[in-house]
Formats: sequence, structure tokens, C-alpha cells
Amino acid sequence: MAVTNPEEKNKRFVLVVDSNVDDRFSTSMLLQRFGCNIFTAHSAAEAIEFMCVAPPAAVVSEAGQTGAEILSRIKKEPRFSDVPLILLSSSPDRALEDRARHGEFVAFLRKPINIEEFYRIVEEVIHRGPRRNIRVATYLMANLEDDLARDEGYVTVLSEYGMFFRTLAPRPVNTRVAVTFDIKGRAIQLEAVVLYVTSFNEGPFKEPGVGLKFTKVSPEDRTLIKAFILERVQEGIGQQGPIGS
Repeated sequence: MAVTNPEEKNKRFVLVVDSNVDDRFSTSMLLQRFGCNIFTAHSAAEAIEFMCVAPPAAVVSEAGQTGAEILSRIKKEPRFSDVPLILLSSSPDRALEDRARHGEFVAFLRKPINIEEFYRIVEEVIHRGPRRNIRVATYLMANLEDDLARDEGYVTVLSEYGMFFRTLAPRPVNTRVAVTFDIKGRAIQLEAVVLYVTSFNEGPFKEPGVGLKFTKVSPEDRTLIKAFILERVQEGIGQQGPIGS
């Protein structure tokens, strides 16, 4: 079993099970970039042994015999009854698709994984939150402007519909602003509204700045932002599949 960080054992984690080392790595990297803590196993027996010690927040497993063994154990063990199972396969399987639709497990996805679909499922079953759009860490220089002033800062978190703008001169909540930044040499210009404000004194890991929700973005700029995000999520991962269709 592999542990991404032994000090995180007591945190909720996702167990990735796959006998193919490349696929196991790719799936684990995606989940880490989704903000998940990861443990891995290469067989159903190893996964079940691990689950008996520390039940995960969810299991993402290859289908076939491995997935069948894990699903059987989850059904038999009351303590595992609320552990979501996501099955992955390189081949279509109508029977598994039907079983997923009938709620026997969370989802059946084809490899290479559709990243946006995978992200939505992970958010729904693990984080239990409304966020449905991939966010990535960035460090893009940007300008923020309103009726009073224009300030330089950095986009440190970016999604298709919003961002975190790091600045020492934050605007009040509900302020409407214009933001300009570059992606691969192309200037992105959009309008946004301030949703929240953070400062240094809110904690050791808080950046000063504002969380913004986009209110006006051209279709061309949105497409470029989305492509940039998906590219960042897949960076360094061998499997390349349908990324947004």
C-alpha cells in the first residue's frame, strides 16, 4: 500500500485500487489535484485488508474481478455500507452501467477518464458540496479595477466561473470589478463580483485577497480558461482521454 503522506492517516481519504501501475498513478494524481488525500492498493485483497483497518471516504477501483470482490465485501459489511464505490474500465460493460444506474454503486466510468465527469462525481460523493467546477492553483499576474482604483495582484486559484485574486488591497463584498490577466500570451478580460474577503490575520494559511465570481466573460475567453484548467489538471499524467465532452 502506498501513502501520500503518513501524517494524514487520520484524515478522510480515497482508496485507489488498480493492478495497472500506470492507471493507478493517473487516477491518484487526478484525485490529488481534486484536493483528495490518497491511499492506493494493487488488488482487492489488499484493498479489503486496508478498509478493515481504516474505512475510506470512497473507493475508486478498476472493474472486473477486483471491482466485483470489493463491491461484494461492501455489501456484506455494515460498516462499509456508506462507502461510495466508483468503478473504472477500459471496456464498455452494459451490465455494470445498469447496476450503477440502479444504485448498486456510485458510478461506472470508462478509461481514459472524462476528467470533468470524474470531478463532479468526486465532489458529490466525497466532499458533499455544491462545487461542480474544477479549480486549479495558479500564479498568474493580474489587474483588478473598479471605479476607485486599479491594483496589481495574482490569480492563485482559478475555475471556469470564478477565481481567488491575491491582493493587499481587497474590495468589499458585492463590489463589481474588472479583471485582466494573461493565459499563454492572450489577454483575458472579464467582469466579476466580490463574494468574500480574506486577510492575513484570519489564520496562518490564509492569503489576503478576494474570492470573485465571474459575471461577464466572452465565450472565447471562457473556452480558453477551461482548456487551461484541464491542461493543468492533466499535466504530467500519462493517460490522456476525453477532457470535456
